[in-house]
Amino acid sequence: MSIDLYPEIVLSGDRTPDIGPEIEELCDEIKKACKGFGTDERRLIKAMSKDQDTRTKIALHYESYKGKNLEKLVDKECSGDFGRAMELLAVTPDVAEARLVRKATKGVGTTEKLLYTIICGRSNADIDAL
Repeated sequence: MSIDLYPEIVLSGDRTPDIGPEIEELCDEIKKACKGFGTDERRLIKAMSKDQDTRTKIALHYESYKGKNLEKLVDKECSGDFGRAMELLAVTPDVAEARLVRKATKGVGTTEKLLYTIICGRSNADIDAL
């Protein structure tokens, strides 16, 4: 049995979803968290740790709303494992998982455990999106 894990936005291919004021407020919070010297990590986490549908809308809307690429902003502001996790939250889920598949298969050998968690139990629609 498999279920669709990606939000409808990803499965439909609609990269211009309807954006409400909540998404713009979250984009503003992300910008404020990254403004000035240092990063307000708690504020950034609070803004980016929403449900998958909301995170997808933020990832798709941020650049057109704020004029900066969200992934590049997060890469600049955050480092280490925390930075890598935040970068994965800054992109759509299909892109994040494609990068994890690439990481798991890059170089000699593969990291099967990572591949299993990404691929097993996915619907055909999710695999197509991935």
